[in-house]
Amino acid sequence: MKKILLFGGTTEGKEIATFLDQQDIPYIYSTKTKVIFEGKGRAIHGIMGTTQASLFCKQEKITHIINASHPFATVLHHTLATMPITIELIRFEREMLEHTVHPLVQYTKDFDTALEYLKNKKHTSLLALSGVQTIKKLKPFWEEHQAWFRILDRDSSRQIAKEAGFPQSQLLYGYPQSMIAEVDLIEKINPSILITKESGVNGKLEQKITAAIATKTPILIVKKPIIPNRYITLITKEELIKRI
Repeated sequence: MKKILLFGGTTEGKEIATFLDQQDIPYIYSTKTKVIFEGKGRAIHGIMGTTQASLFCKQEKITHIINASHPFATVLHHTLATMPITIELIRFEREMLEHTVHPLVQYTKDFDTALEYLKNKKHTSLLALSGVQTIKKLKPFWEEHQAWFRILDRDSSRQIAKEAGFPQSQLLYGYPQSMIAEVDLIEKINPSILITKESGVNGKLEQKITAAIATKTPILIVKKPIIPNRYITLITKEELIKRI
């Protein structure tokens, strides 16, 4: 009998949960923090290390792991890839965009090289649409320059910002928006550059890029991390149902 351990916390994670519900396939829905979940599967939350995840899978008789977490959840990606047990490991990828070729659009491989870029180009202010987990990564910049971070309006996000020492007055709350709403935000803040992650269609990357170009604001995009080669990468539900 099939039993799935599904790592979600994303739009595609919820979509896969709904899909498994429709197929009457039992599953456990795992997220880093506690979320409201209305699927048929059992919801759990918390961080699992390699050993803990391996033991959990043995105890629960897991047959397949589906990793539908955020593209930048690199710790989870590598934790699952280094598990010593032989469970089929599936990465369900969100739809990504072709790289935009435009003088205002720049891609970089990680946040360390992003910091070098900001320094070399002598940027003096930053609007970060890259999420709360990137506050600490960009600390060398905002300790010296003005910066704003858009984060989710929840206590856990505020706590992360507080622990990093980021000023509360420079926090903005909300989700990625339409192109027009993003334009309004950029014009209100008027930063010298934007930074975001290559988060694909669900992360509304296209709207961010379009808004940056419309306001003539440079945008720096940190590329999606490479997934370990132990994963079987799928992009459609049709591929998934054939696999499981």
